[in-house]
Amino acid sequence: MYSQKTFLLDIISPYARNVRKEITKSPVPYFWDLGLRNYALGIFGHLGSPSECGFVFENLIFLLLKEQIKLRATKLNFWRTKDKAEVDFVLESGRNVVPIEVKYKSLKKEEIPRSLRSFIEKYSPDKAYIVNLDYSNTLKINETTLFFLPYYELLYKKLVPPE
Repeated sequence: MYSQKTFLLDIISPYARNVRKEITKSPVPYFWDLGLRNYALGIFGHLGSPSECGFVFENLIFLLLKEQIKLRATKLNFWRTKDKAEVDFVLESGRNVVPIEVKYKSLKKEEIPRSLRSFIEKYSPDKAYIVNLDYSNTLKINETTLFFLPYYELLYKKLVPPE
């Protein structure tokens, strides 16, 4: 609680429309200052394991999304089911939802995680994103347009649904 008030970290809660099948507890913390986080963990200057790099990359995407929604009536959540399906981020503005999956890798072709497919089948969003290191493409899954987006495009491309 104090770390939120002092802007050290932010906690996002799960997105759920069906409380029985989706997990509504277990919020996820993200850090406002990754350098301070890494220093506190004693890994300042080198991250080590790929899972550590993946978390830091996901945290970076969190910070970019948080910046996009700071003056909007948009919620930032994640999605997880009891069947272990998970989508990293869900932007919600009114009835519009946008799932965002984060992949810390260089994609060579369309790789669509089972969890993201599950979210798309369940909620039929207009748009969905897979943010990655450098692959760019677009395809359709049913009525959803899926964008493969290099992370640096988040600096100028707005993913926030219209209000």
